[in-house]
Amino acid sequence: MSSHLRIGACALIATGALALPAGANAADIQTAVSAVQAHTDRADAALDRAVSLFGKNSDRAARKAFATSRKEMGLAKAAAAKARRQANTPTENTQAALAQAIVGAELGENIEKLAAALLPADGADENKIAAAARADTRGREKAIAILTALMGQVPEQARFGIARAIAALSQDRDDETQATAKALVSKHVSSTNKRRIVQAIEASVDGQATASATLAALIANPNMPAQSKPGLQIAYDAVTGEHGSVADILSRLSPRMPAFVRTFVERIITQARTDAQGMRENHPTGPPAGVPGGPTAGPNGGPNGGPGATIPAGPLAGSQFGPPSA
Repeated sequence: MSSHLRIGACALIATGALALPAGANAADIQTAVSAVQAHTDRADAALDRAVSLFGKNSDRAARKAFATSRKEMGLAKAAAAKARRQANTPTENTQAALAQAIVGAELGENIEKLAAALLPADGADENKIAAAARADTRGREKAIAILTALMGQVPEQARFGIARAIAALSQDRDDETQATAKALVSKHVSSTNKRRIVQAIEASVDGQATASATLAALIANPNMPAQSKPGLQIAYDAVTGEHGSVADILSRLSPRMPAFVRTFVERIITQARTDAQGMRENHPTGPPAGVPGGPTAGPNGGPNGGPGATIPAGPLAGSQFGPPSA
């Protein structure tokens, strides 16, 4: 996951929350948000240590760091859930969304690191790492679903930030796919754990497909802030492209995978390509000109730029998520 998108999304949600009057539970929820940030920071640092130590064959120390990381992630998720339970006002729901975005971002950061740690680990350590990778993948997709649900419970000025968080969590998964695919071809990863990793990849592909539908709905929603639409379009196009990348990465490596894994992977490849085609065919264009959330109507009733102008379908060639420059 791109760190600048992650940080920007959380900052935008936070700005929306701070601009509103505090509710009765605001102090308690702010405490929960601060706890989420602290726990995820500690979890991230501990996982970095664990990955490094496993690579150096310092298994005892790596095991301790890994356990710390998982404990801190559990505490972060519990604090985010507490914030959601306590939230009773739009402002408090914005703070709850911020807590969830922080958790979701850290779950996304974890997956690639956990997949890398599988290669030097073995035995019970390997089992725990593979299970964690699968759990965190599923947790990230759940975080997107929670943020989507909270979108309708926050003030308008907070929706831009939540949309940005959903977009960030939905994309930038190529390196993650590469790391998990390498685990599937490694002779050092057990059959049981390869099955767990396949399940993680499947959860990511299914989650991206669901996120794509969410992004399309947000783009078409006239109640979404107009300034959020270009970023959502870029995210939608990125998810579409990444679905194709997932299929390509898995296709390149599938001949080296064990037969029992290859059967599942080929199904995922087919699903990813089918989903990507559907995303391209159903590309969202947003509300029509003159409708709130759509482009400004031009002099002849069409979008600004003249009657023949259209809403841009995605980023320009050569930009971060656009096609390569000619």
